[in-house]
Amino acid sequence: MLNRVTFILAAVCTLTLSTLAGCVKTFDPAPEHDGSISFGAGSLLLNDDATKSGAGLKTIFDQASENVGEANADKFFVYGTKTISGMRYNVFNGESVSLTSLGSNASDSIDDVWEYSPLRFWDSNASQYDFLAISGPASAGGIVCNPAGSAHIRANVTFDALDSPYDLLAAGYQRNDGSTTPVALEFYHILSAVRVTIINDSPSTSVTVNSYGFRNICIRATGTVEQSGNGLATMGTGNWEPSSYTSSTVLGHSDTTALGNKQEFAMPADKWDLMAPQELAPYGDYIPQLMLDYEYDQENPYTLETEHNHPVFPLRLDEIPVKNSEELITKWLPGKKYIYEIHIRLGGGIIVNVAVTDWKEVSAETPGLTINDE
Repeated sequence: MLNRVTFILAAVCTLTLSTLAGCVKTFDPAPEHDGSISFGAGSLLLNDDATKSGAGLKTIFDQASENVGEANADKFFVYGTKTISGMRYNVFNGESVSLTSLGSNASDSIDDVWEYSPLRFWDSNASQYDFLAISGPASAGGIVCNPAGSAHIRANVTFDALDSPYDLLAAGYQRNDGSTTPVALEFYHILSAVRVTIINDSPSTSVTVNSYGFRNICIRATGTVEQSGNGLATMGTGNWEPSSYTSSTVLGHSDTTALGNKQEFAMPADKWDLMAPQELAPYGDYIPQLMLDYEYDQENPYTLETEHNHPVFPLRLDEIPVKNSEELITKWLPGKKYIYEIHIRLGGGIIVNVAVTDWKEVSAETPGLTINDE
């Protein structure tokens, strides 16, 4: 099960139902109660100051259009249907819901203002409502969804690790009890996050780390996200269809950092490489690898002369074990964070292992409380 991240609330009121743009079918009765569907959102772990050398995981919705402009405001996209007499009708079809104001208390999201247009309304004739929400992309252009086209709402969303390094999340929800109370959408991470730590274990030799990166990995893929009852269907690598691999060394980090004995090198703690979930076994001519480039000076024990060494070599990703285990990491799964720990032992080779964790949740007792990225 994907790790829960946070939730988004949809509250309701009544007006007359307008003809919905982009609907497969339309149905226009006069609702018998009041309340337009309005949204409030807590924090999500979205991209913040993303670069190709690592994306930051944002922990709060705090970019309101009144402060940063509409184009840069936090937003999510929602798809929804209602069922009337066994027939499904589109209600939301990728509408953007944007944060317009942080409210009177900028540190508390409870009174934040979220808006979209045109408004939608609960329908007392509907026996069921279904919702699917996606957060992360700047627009819904990369999302393909026909809300009323299947029993559960299903969307295809394309992710490119080089061109769009943002955190991608999704949530599903179903309501069939006629209630008009707020709807809680639980969001899940559907990407994988990767970072690397390099440690010099040599007792007396300084090592300079030049770079690390990934080669022969899938950099572009399309994920199938499905609302399944009152939640999101479990996702694995099988939900992602690779469309582009690269033989170049990409992502990772480039630097010139000298490591003394037991010193560490890593991207800043809040930076990660966001990846499309994928199998790490060879794919055709592509063998997914972690590339390491470092150099050091060492005295030759036979000639007593100082020699400069500059190793640049690949580590096969599907041959790296989980830390303190013999289990190999053969795939990057949705909602998982992978920390590759590389120990450089001069004269004794390279030792690599991986720590695997979920994106952890913080229990939310009131609307707007959210996650901790830990």
